Order: sequence, then structure tokens, then C-alpha cells
Amino acid sequence: MVRWLISIIAVMGLAGALPLAAPTQAHACSCVYDPDGPQIIDLVSNAASVFTGAVTAEHVEDQTAFYEFEVREVFTGDIGTTTTVSSSVQGAACGRSFEVGTEYIVFTSTYETAGAQWSVNSCSATTQSSNDRTREAAVTVYGEPRPPTLRKAPVAQDGAPMTIEGTGTERNPLLPWPAITITAITTALAAILLYRRRRHHQR
Repeated sequence: MVRWLISIIAVMGLAGALPLAAPTQAHACSCVYDPDGPQIIDLVSNAASVFTGAVTAEHVEDQTAFYEFEVREVFTGDIGTTTTVSSSVQGAACGRSFEVGTEYIVFTSTYETAGAQWSVNSCSATTQSSNDRTREAAVTVYGEPRPPTLRKAPVAQDGAPMTIEGTGTERNPLLPWPAITITAITTALAAILLYRRRRHHQR
């Protein structure tokens, strides 16, 4: 009787342990953009900004990939000639990747940007810029695109001249303007005194 009870307890314990030992299945992201789908206008409309640009660089930090874009045209949003977009490297987190050198039409979000200006996931309408249907939908929602906004270039940290983008004007932040002004005033006063002395001697 005791052996029978021990056998039953052992079988029940093994049965209870099996679900714990079974591998858990990861929940994959089911969000995939279909440019031929019937909801394309709705997908295109849900964007913080929309632009067309080519990827120029990529770097990964922890679980986030950052992509630098050279922007060619803007449908909506305040975007300069370059911008940064982040995305998760995990497909299960609906992250999406970009190829350096390829041009995309990008539909961004401001959610979980990880310090970048914008973020993108596989649920957005982002695709290669050669996709005519996506572009037509973007024009329908936002109108014809415009050139990116020209912005001031960052201040050089090594003392190199700063260039104001779009003007070609250069400035040197280390140029000693106060010293130059004082020198000019001193030179002018010396010239005036010398001129007066010469006139006095001529009399």
C-alpha cells in the first residue's frame, strides 16, 4: 500500500514538472507592412514625420540600432538635411532594419526613440522609396513633399571655422575681436597725434 502511494505521488510530481521543463515559445511580432493591403491610407496617416532619405551609417547600442539618414524630401515634420532614426534589433519587439546606401520612405514615431530624433518599427508603412503605392498614399495624405529644412551646422570643437548651412558663411569662434578692436582704436589715435605734431612743427 505504501509503495503504491509512493508510485502515485512520483507520477503526479513528474506530470506537474513537465510543463515547467517544456520550452516557452516567444511571442513574435505579427506586425508587417503590406503596401498592397486595404488599410494603406490608415497606416500612412499614423506618423509623427514622413521623409525620403538614404541610410548613410548604422551603429548598435545594446538592443537598439541607430540609422543616420541623408534626407532628400519631407512630407511632414520638422526635419533637416540629416536625421537619426532608431529601431529595436529584436524582431519580436517589432524592430526593423535598414541597409546602408538604400533610400527609403520613412514613417516615424516619437515613441521609445532611445535618444534619437525618431523611431521606426515594422508596423509602420516604412519601405523602400521605389514603392509607388506607398508614395502615392503619402502624397494623398500629406501633399507633395518639400525639401528638408536647412539648419545651422554644429559648432566646431577644435577651433575650425563654423559654416552656416545654406549660406556658405564661415565664422571662427576663437577670433579675438576685442583685441582687434582695441588695436584698431590705438592705431587710429596714434595716427591722429602724429598728424597734429607734424602740423605743430610746420608752424
